[in-house]
Amino acid sequence: MTRGAGTRARPAPLPTGRNRRLRRDRPRIALTLLLVAAAMPVRLPVRVPVVGSVSVLDLVLIALLVTLFLDLPWRRLSWGPRPLAIALLIPPAVSALSMLWTQDRNATLRSTIVYAEAVIAYLVVLRELEGLSAARVVPFLRRYAWLVTLPAVLLLLHVPGFQPEEAGLSTTSGDYLSYYTRLSHPVLGRSNNLATVLAILVPPLLYWGHTRRDRRATTAGLIALTAVVLTLSRGVLVAFAVGGLGYLLLLRRPPGSPRRPVLGKIVAATLGLAAAAAALYELNPDTREFFLGRLSPANVARRADLYSVAFQKIAERPLLGYGAGAVPDRDPALFVDVHNTYLQQLLYYGLPLGILVGVAIAALPIFFVARRWRTPVAGAVAYALLVEAISFAFESSFEGTALRVIFYLTLGLLVGLVRAARAETVRPEAAGPGAGRSGRREPTGSRQ
Repeated sequence: MTRGAGTRARPAPLPTGRNRRLRRDRPRIALTLLLVAAAMPVRLPVRVPVVGSVSVLDLVLIALLVTLFLDLPWRRLSWGPRPLAIALLIPPAVSALSMLWTQDRNATLRSTIVYAEAVIAYLVVLRELEGLSAARVVPFLRRYAWLVTLPAVLLLLHVPGFQPEEAGLSTTSGDYLSYYTRLSHPVLGRSNNLATVLAILVPPLLYWGHTRRDRRATTAGLIALTAVVLTLSRGVLVAFAVGGLGYLLLLRRPPGSPRRPVLGKIVAATLGLAAAAAALYELNPDTREFFLGRLSPANVARRADLYSVAFQKIAERPLLGYGAGAVPDRDPALFVDVHNTYLQQLLYYGLPLGILVGVAIAALPIFFVARRWRTPVAGAVAYALLVEAISFAFESSFEGTALRVIFYLTLGLLVGLVRAARAETVRPEAAGPGAGRSGRREPTGSRQ
């Protein structure tokens, strides 16, 4: 029967059977390109109105946004768990809303655009990881850890082409020299920024390497952890300790989780990290000078003064704040952020909305804690996000343009890992005891 002229064409059927397997096995070129751009988001010498400079990461995200729109007729956007998606959308929504009262419309518009890019990165990662097993998701975490760490090492070794890229920074200034006193990244910024990016990758990689006997994941996790220690970032290191202690005291081991002994690995890792930090201190004279300066009470006094000014500004506009990205009253003391993500939200949005955004960020680990009983790897993800949430109380890496996008991107990788691990435990139950879709047993931990 022929179709009439007014009959609507049916949408293309979703891929099934062999086509779905082909989609699972296709190379993730878009995801690989995104990870490379996020590891070195080099800025181009081009000035754009409102946003200022443009990076390679911005261009990649624009291209990937087009692919998301082109995919809409065939598949819906994957947002992950609904409560988590809502929490991730609260900061962008409040940032856009603050356009109504901001003191600096351009700064607020830039902040909202960065949030939009972050959401795009999150959606692209979830789309690219769809259908992959957990054993195929972990390599993307591993590769990104290497991609971020390598430029930092090359900078520390003074390799040409990997010098700090921070705009307006004189090569003789103390800020420029501080890049070489501790492990920093030439594009992402100084040590605190690098530590924040790598810290979220460490627990999942080490957990996977330990439970699945995956040496490559263990190696990548240990290298990333060593890099975090070499940043000498006090906030992130304290967050690891406080988060780990709280996680052990408050949460029980989920039933069925692996119980392989880890004491020997912990001792070996601790000794290795201590040796790495000692080597950096002894072999790099700049590190010794920096370390002695960090022990002075002047840093604590400066931070206290910054908090005092911030609280005064909040008291002046407690309901709505000054707008996302805006410097309150253009006060020179606050041109640099207040080194506290949660306090920064109160400055931007006032008490009601600032608390809402802060709670949305701090509550991210809870969504994975609730899933650790059925999917043990979710416990490692929860700990990683707990470290990030605690570190945000000591620094404001979340406010960095590229860093905010990377945070959402990395969260997409972790959601994809938990989703894949969860699917591997559900499929056998749906098809019968120990059976896969075709009735055959599917090894959940096999390497593909």
